[in-house]
Amino acid sequence: MSRKRRLALEIREAYEALSPMIDSYTSSACPDCRQVCCIDRHAAHDPADLEFIRLADSDAIPGEPPRSDDKKSCRYLGGRGCVLERWRRPYRCTWYFCEPLLELMREADSRRYRQQLEALQRVGRLLGQMRGP
Repeated sequence: MSRKRRLALEIREAYEALSPMIDSYTSSACPDCRQVCCIDRHAAHDPADLEFIRLADSDAIPGEPPRSDDKKSCRYLGGRGCVLERWRRPYRCTWYFCEPLLELMREADSRRYRQQLEALQRVGRLLGQMRGP
C-alpha cells in the first residue's frame, strides 16, 4: 500500500470519528439559520479533494452536477444537511464554522471541545502530509 493511500485511509477514519461531534452542533445551529453558508459556489471539489477521495475509496468520487446559480443553496444540501459523508465533502466545507456554530462549540463541555479541536488538528496534519512532497 502506498504512503498516500495509507494516509488517505487514516484521514478518512479521522473524519468518520470527528463527524458525529460536528453533527451534534450543526443539528442545533443549522436548521434555524436564516443566512445559509452552504451555497453552491463553495461546493466544487478541487483537485486535492478528488485525489484524497480517490485514494480513500475510488468508488466514492462524487459526480459534479452542472453548476447552477452560485448564490443558491449548495447542490449537496438536503433537508437534513449535507448529503455527502463528511470525508467526501470539499475541504472548504469541512473546515468552515460560522459564528453561531463556533459559539455552540465554545459553550460545550471543555473536555469535549478540546477533543474536537485535537481531532480537527489531526485531520489537518494528516492532509498536509498526504498533499506534501
